[in-house]
Amino acid sequence: MMDFRTLRSKCALLAPVCLLVLGAAENVAADTINVAWDPSGSTVGYKVHVGVQSGSYTQHVDAGTSTTFAFTAATAGQRYCFAVSAYTLSSQVEGPNSSEVCGYSNAPPTLVNPGTRTSTVGQPTSLQLQGADPASQPLTYSATGLPPGLSVMSSTGYISGTGTTAGTYAVTARASDGVLSTSETFTWNMTTSTGGGTTPPPTGGTDTTRPTVTISSPTSASTYAINASSLALSGTTSDNVGVTQVRWENDQMNLSGVANGLTNWTTSVPLQVGSNTIYITAIDAAGNEGVDILTVSVSSTGGGTADTTKPTLSIGSPTTGSTYLTTQSTINLSGSAADNRGVVQVAWMNSAGGNGVASGTTSWSIANLPLQSGTNVISVTALDAAGNAATATLTVTRSTTPPPPTLSVERLGSSSMRLSWTYTSWSSVDLYRDGFKVKNTSNDGSMNDNVNRGGTYTYKVCAPGSTTVCSNSVSISN
Repeated sequence: MMDFRTLRSKCALLAPVCLLVLGAAENVAADTINVAWDPSGSTVGYKVHVGVQSGSYTQHVDAGTSTTFAFTAATAGQRYCFAVSAYTLSSQVEGPNSSEVCGYSNAPPTLVNPGTRTSTVGQPTSLQLQGADPASQPLTYSATGLPPGLSVMSSTGYISGTGTTAGTYAVTARASDGVLSTSETFTWNMTTSTGGGTTPPPTGGTDTTRPTVTISSPTSASTYAINASSLALSGTTSDNVGVTQVRWENDQMNLSGVANGLTNWTTSVPLQVGSNTIYITAIDAAGNEGVDILTVSVSSTGGGTADTTKPTLSIGSPTTGSTYLTTQSTINLSGSAADNRGVVQVAWMNSAGGNGVASGTTSWSIANLPLQSGTNVISVTALDAAGNAATATLTVTRSTTPPPPTLSVERLGSSSMRLSWTYTSWSSVDLYRDGFKVKNTSNDGSMNDNVNRGGTYTYKVCAPGSTTVCSNSVSISN
């Protein structure tokens, strides 16, 4: 489902209509996008204009006096744009189009290209694919062309294994929401070890030194026995440049996650009855990896029924909504999580690149999460000891230009209104009253507007010459 906000709050007769896309639904043959708008009066009808390019409409539908329209021929993955105009029922005089809204019935997922990878034959390696869906639909992953010995978990996108054959491999990774998919192609170099077991450094000074990672608790041995549904692990890492992430994987349960900390790390890994092969992987900025392995034998998880209850997770700041607009290059997030047996980790991932672990669990926070210009789909996931997960998403749009101004209006007397707006970089603003431009005035943040009749007036201020880059609309009666 794709939701869009109302662009204007109220419209006068034959002024541009206030348009809203309510959402989308899937049918057997095609998708449906539902469109609604504010009424312009009791004696008008409406025409809906539809196109696949902004500002260019190839379909025009008379909706009569209804203020809703169901577009039932939407193709998944195709972006559609809508505008609505009002016309008088008596004379068929048609007013201007509303502001345009565009969207998808089902937008394709995104997948971050991991870049060129280099691993060594005979040594364990791993890679976490980073995908996200705009509508928060669950994704499945696949990959072709992987070096022999490596495989991908379809439910998580975690690639792991031990390469068996040296060579250069063109890998195509895919993420699918069940209807639409996206793919990224990258190179995976599988090299042979020489001398002391390290890959000869290439020319140009590229970092090829692998990090070291060590499991120190609850044991430094290669095997361990326990009767529990999870195991707390900790240890250390080192690297000639610096470790950027420590990951864990339980190979028998097809589960993986990110540990807390880097040089000194901790994590909790879910277990199942039987043998559990736990991989702890340290990764540096160049993509070099070091792995330590612990085989955990579990004869009993301590009795009771298996935990199948998913945690709950919510984002509380900077908004509880699904979208957020900012001009900053980073964002701080915080929220809460809960589980019937306890949350062991809260992690985040940005569809535009980057991932990490939040501070805290039941009350968690993420400081200075980096943003790219445009759309950033932030996925925050809570994980319990049994591997149950819950995810919340926030779509953050980072704009390099300041947002439109915010307008407020107060009545000074029977024939005068006082308009005030927040600062913008425009040299002047266009004043609109009831959908029609009244004047262009200096951008000093305030002005008076004199009216000569009673009634309700709707105001907004816009960038010079624009009808779309505008403040909010404010209605006031005198």
